[in-house]
Formats: sequence, C-alpha cells, structure tokens
Amino acid sequence: MSIGLPAFVLPMTGARGARFTMGRKSRAGVPYVKTSTSKGKRYWYFDTGTLDARGKKVFAALPDIADKAAFGAAYSAMMGHRTRRSNAAAVITVASMIGLYRKGRDYTNLSDGSQRTYDIYLNELERLMGMAPAAEVTRADVVLMVDKRADKPGAANMLLKVTRALFKWARGRGHVTVDPCADIDLNELGEHLPWPEALLVQALAAEDERVCLAVHLLYYTAQRIGDVCSLKFSDIRDGKIHLKQQKTEKELEIPAHTRLQAQLNRTPRQIGPIIIGADGSAMNAKALRRIIQMWAKDRGAKIVPHGLRKNAVIALLEAGCTVAQTASISGQTLQLVEYYSRQRDQRKLAADAMRIWEGHKA
Repeated sequence: MSIGLPAFVLPMTGARGARFTMGRKSRAGVPYVKTSTSKGKRYWYFDTGTLDARGKKVFAALPDIADKAAFGAAYSAMMGHRTRRSNAAAVITVASMIGLYRKGRDYTNLSDGSQRTYDIYLNELERLMGMAPAAEVTRADVVLMVDKRADKPGAANMLLKVTRALFKWARGRGHVTVDPCADIDLNELGEHLPWPEALLVQALAAEDERVCLAVHLLYYTAQRIGDVCSLKFSDIRDGKIHLKQQKTEKELEIPAHTRLQAQLNRTPRQIGPIIIGADGSAMNAKALRRIIQMWAKDRGAKIVPHGLRKNAVIALLEAGCTVAQTASISGQTLQLVEYYSRQRDQRKLAADAMRIWEGHKA
C-alpha cells in the first residue's frame, strides 16, 4: 500500500547537503518519512517530532528502503519513540512540570531566600497557566503574561526570569523542546538611586523615631530592609552586629558605627526585633518601606529605602575604604561595589583629586 506524502517542499537541508523534497511521493509513502536526493542517490529520513535549539525539526536517518527488514525495524523503533514522546508530552502540564522542578537541584540548590522568591512567581505561573500542556506554551503566551503586568515592571521581570529558569531546566530534562521565553526582553527599570544628601541628613535627625531608627540601621549597616527588620538587640554583641543575609545566606559581623550605637542606646530595649510597630509587634519590610516612603513623600521626595545601601557604599568609598573593605560591610560582590562606585559625586571626587595633585611635589 502506498500513501502519498503532502505536496509541499520543506525548507531544510539534510546531513549530506541535499534538500528534503516533499513535492514527490516517496516510494514507500510511509507517514513521517521524508526523502532527499543527492548526486542521483535517494536518502530516507524520519521526522522525530522534536525540535532543535533553534526550533528546527530534527530528522533521523533511516536505512535504504530497499533493505525492507532494516528499514522496517528502524522505522518501527522511531515511530515507537515518537508515540511515547507525544503521549508523555500530552500529560506534562505546566503545573506538573513545576512540581518536578521543585524536586530538582536547580531549585533545591537555591538559598532559602531565593526559594521563597521563586515560590511566589512559580505559584503565580501555576495560577495563570497550570493546566496548559507545557509543550504547547508559546512565546506569545509568555509575552502576554508579562505585558499584563507592565504596571509593575519589577514583578513582571521576576515572573519572566522564573518562567525562563523553569523552561530552561525542562528543556535540559527533555520535558519540552522549545523555549517559549526566547528573545523576550525584560522591562527597563529605573535604578534604585541613592538618596539626596540633604534628605539623608533630615532622616537621620527625624522626629519620627521609627523612621530615624530605621534609616540609621539601613545606612550604617548597608543592608537590605528585610535584614534590618530581622535584627534584634541580641544580635549586637561587643559593639558588633551579627547577621545572616536572607537573600545570600552570607553571615556578616559588622562593627557598629558610633552614630548607630548612640541611636541604639536611645532606643528602648525589648525582646525581639529592634524595629517594632506602634502596637509593639514586629514590622515586616513592606510595612516599614511604606512608612519611610510616606515620610519622604511629605518632604517632596520619591525614594526607596534600598537607595540607602548605595549611600552607604558611596560614603565608605569616599572615606577611603577599598572595594574589598566596603564589600565586607555590605556583603555585596566586589563587582557590584565597583558598579556602585560609579555613582560617586563627580564634583567632590574632582575637588579631592585636584587637592591631592596640587599638594604633590613634581
């Protein structure tokens, strides 16, 4: 029995440089079998049903059809693999793939803080398209998902990053063959700028005791707001602040700046976090961030508390600290400290440089 092949030409090139021709009927007329001719000789290829890294169909060479036994055995084996793969792909939903991902090393090797962040966006992804077959998620699906969060570009970027990590892992494990996140750009974000110096001075002397204390801790430790919210009086021993960064799990011992220590000495001691709410309970980062931003807004400034980390890094560098010394306090990489150093006050640096130059005897 002969089954004719579809009458169109597949724009691909075989391993021997021949074009796959689908305008002619193959001699066998077998489903998923394509033929090519090179130098007068016909070759046979099986459409595996998979795509390569560029999204191109993958074909596997078959024996010459004249050798019916060899051709039939190879064809049966390849058809069996294709059928099993199709059936497996049909049952792997995005939700089930997320479940498998959470058991793998790509996820379990993340720090506790990173896992918590990933969980937020994995749960969001599961809510949005958990029942969709993972192999059928398209680039358009991901673009639409990200664009719908354009009003929150930071969250949209994290959703895209986590989705990209998930599908990269899935491709490596053979659960899917296509990357639906390919060539999707992240949203552009305004950097967390350092606070204006005048605003920082006001905050360090603020009448609002909670703002004053929080800014002292953020500025003089160069830490993230979540780590500052977790600090307890018991973490300060022998004039040193002991903390473990939530995001990196890096353990730091930071000498308490004299001005920070003076502020802490004025703060009533209690068991639990140093920064507490009006009702005496612990404050989370979101609540404290809102209080600080409202305080700044009343003074005509739009800031984020994280900007104080840059203020601290810049102050350390301008005081003459090396990049390594600065990184030992902030807990950042040397590369990130180097990057922050570019935001130092150019006019102040130029004035200092000129004084050094003029004082140098040629």
